Amino acid sequence: MKIWLIALSLLIAVSFPNEFSAQTSAAQTSIVCGEAALPAPVNELLRVKFAGWRPQQLSDLYVDDQRLWTDSHPKECPGIAIGYFESADSLSYAVLLLPKSAEQSGYKILVFSRGLNADAYTWRLLEHGEGKDSFAPVIYSIPPGKYKGFDETKSVHTKLDSVGVEWIEKSAFIDYWWEGRYHKIWTSD
Repeated sequence: MKIWLIALSLLIAVSFPNEFSAQTSAAQTSIVCGEAALPAPVNELLRVKFAGWRPQQLSDLYVDDQRLWTDSHPKECPGIAIGYFESADSLSYAVLLLPKSAEQSGYKILVFSRGLNADAYTWRLLEHGEGKDSFAPVIYSIPPGKYKGFDETKSVHTKLDSVGVEWIEKSAFIDYWWEGRYHKIWTSD
């Protein structure tokens, strides 16, 4: 009887912290992926212009991809990237949108940046996929630096943050701002 109680006590002691940290991670993810992660004008644009779409959540990824994502980006949302993508003076917000309806498929990657009016944001479509075969990637912010293409024939030295777009364990590219527009360099294939 004593051995059984000791075993049960150990099981509870070991399981409780893991259960608590899982709840904390889920709560952190919902905050990072929720409306609170974006400025009110961006949320308003999403409601008005993209009513049938929503930001990608961790739960939208396959289970294996969820683990890989949380291992490499523990405090980030796979559908929202924040960085100085277009200007060193103002944050921009990249959002990977999925259809709200289960009958629809596809994805859109948009970047929202401040316009001429400091309270207003403009948006640009970076990438999109349509149809049932369009598997959505994940997005994240990449710091300025030198990046080589996967075939090493092209490299780029970015001065601002870039948007990383990755199909986990498949391929990836970087969208970077240069001379007033976004350019792309494939970093893995």
